[in-house]
Amino acid sequence: METDDDALQTSCCDARWSQQLSGLPPKLLQRLMPFQREGVEFALSRNGRCMIADEMGLGKTVQAIAVAYAYRQEWPLLVVVPSSLKYPWIEELERWIPELQPGDICLVENKSHTMGISSSKVTVLGYGLLTTDARPLVEALSRQRFAVVVVDESHYLKSRNAARTKILVPLIQSATRSILLTGTPALGRPEELFMQIDALYPRRFGTWTDYAKKYCNAHYRYFGTRRQWDCRGASNLEELHQRLGQIMIRRLKADVLSQLPPKTRQRIPFDLPKEAAKEASASFAEWERLMKGLGSGVTTTDNPFTQVMGLVTQMYK
Repeated sequence: METDDDALQTSCCDARWSQQLSGLPPKLLQRLMPFQREGVEFALSRNGRCMIADEMGLGKTVQAIAVAYAYRQEWPLLVVVPSSLKYPWIEELERWIPELQPGDICLVENKSHTMGISSSKVTVLGYGLLTTDARPLVEALSRQRFAVVVVDESHYLKSRNAARTKILVPLIQSATRSILLTGTPALGRPEELFMQIDALYPRRFGTWTDYAKKYCNAHYRYFGTRRQWDCRGASNLEELHQRLGQIMIRRLKADVLSQLPPKTRQRIPFDLPKEAAKEASASFAEWERLMKGLGSGVTTTDNPFTQVMGLVTQMYK
């Protein structure tokens, strides 16, 4: 039952979040759809420490940028992403935070590229650089004392023994604000969630052993005389999901379909070098030949489907 004091506290918090939201760049504030605004408010209500686990395509990036901007007075900001997303992330940062100047963002290109970290407001780096031989980079990241950290595709931290997990988790834990983004939170595989949870809220779910026994159906398996700890299962999922709701927000496309704008398709013509155009034409011709063969039931290969998929992959590249 909610008391008058609880209602007053909620009202004060709502006012504070509204004030933080009103400080966003106008273009960014207008861009947020209602469910995205809800995601930002959820993060602010958790003091900037949470996991946004919306289904792919629901705009986790723009929500994270909004949350990070709300705490801009506390920057420097660290953004860790898959290597293929480094440039898209920089484009999004520059798009939604127009006050950022080119010199404000440091893109870490390799493990020895550490000079710009200390003088930048924002550092962007890929998971691929976080390896056991990246000591100078790790030391530079630690010295910078990032107060705000955004980790995209945070399921990359699922392995407790991976070098990137051992490097990133202390940075996430020491930051005042940490936002983890993932479209695949592995709700049915609790083992893969522990490091993400523990990075945000150390020991809230107990030690790894406590967590594994309670939520991973942990038990010993025997291979001859050798005994091995098996944590690949799941147990007490209803309780786990309820507790996760305190630190994670997840929406599916089906949940917010009425808020989504119509699909937009854009045709962008571009020039190809002659050699590349020749290869593409040959691939398309081969693809058409294989598809006709599949349609007629007459094929010249043992596994035409595999060959078709290989061509599709080749053309995609």
